[in-house]
Amino acid sequence: MARYLVGDIHGCLQPLQNLLSAVHFDPRTDELWAVGDLIGRGPQAQATLEFLAEMGTSFRCVLGNHDLHALAVLCQLRKANPKDRTADLARSSDRDYWIHWLRHQPLLLADAAQSLVVTHAGIHPEWSVDQASEYANEVALCLRSSKFVQFLEQMYGNDPAQWHADLSGHERIRFIVNVLTRMRYVTPTNALELNEKRHPKAVPTEANLQPWFSARKHSPWRIVFGHWASLMGDTQRTDIIGLDTGCVWGETLTAWEPESNKKISVPGWQR
Repeated sequence: MARYLVGDIHGCLQPLQNLLSAVHFDPRTDELWAVGDLIGRGPQAQATLEFLAEMGTSFRCVLGNHDLHALAVLCQLRKANPKDRTADLARSSDRDYWIHWLRHQPLLLADAAQSLVVTHAGIHPEWSVDQASEYANEVALCLRSSKFVQFLEQMYGNDPAQWHADLSGHERIRFIVNVLTRMRYVTPTNALELNEKRHPKAVPTEANLQPWFSARKHSPWRIVFGHWASLMGDTQRTDIIGLDTGCVWGETLTAWEPESNKKISVPGWQR
């Protein structure tokens, strides 16, 4: 059995199929784990979800910020942005099925035997993997509860920016969601800075920001994430593996095989 972890798909079904062909993926024996942003921006939202769902237990994923926003659109809490290319999904006769399917996906996957953990954006510098897993489960419980619509209504916003263990209610859940699905940079006090998206080399020194992974201590865990296309997977660390290589922007779609520690890439969506 082989396990492959794939970067942000963003509704780019053909590159995904090309990548699976390149690694000779067999759903009867292999596993595909996705780092989130399954849809959004790319051309085939519903077809991509159908393809992934049909893989059954050979497919696992975490939710990304685009997936959570798509849920809000499907629940008619937000208007569909034409750039997201999810309007057809929102009008689909299968809309309720996809609402159910998406809200039952986690925000964190872990394999302790392989010291492997996956989230869409990363893990806060002050959190252990065990803590991150606990906090991700708090969000999962909200998503799967009868009050999931209220959760989706309250998840938007950049505040609070600083983590405190005694955060509660919507503020606590919003902070956890922002860390696991939106985080890129932190300040010297590990507060979230959610507006800066550029590569670290392009950020002025006076901004006093650093990538979240630069603020984390080394550990036996390998943390796998997506979300940050401008990085093109470059973290300068062997224990932090970036897999968003800009597929939806015409760059590449990348998979990583933990056993061999090899990355495989194919051309992304050609607009």
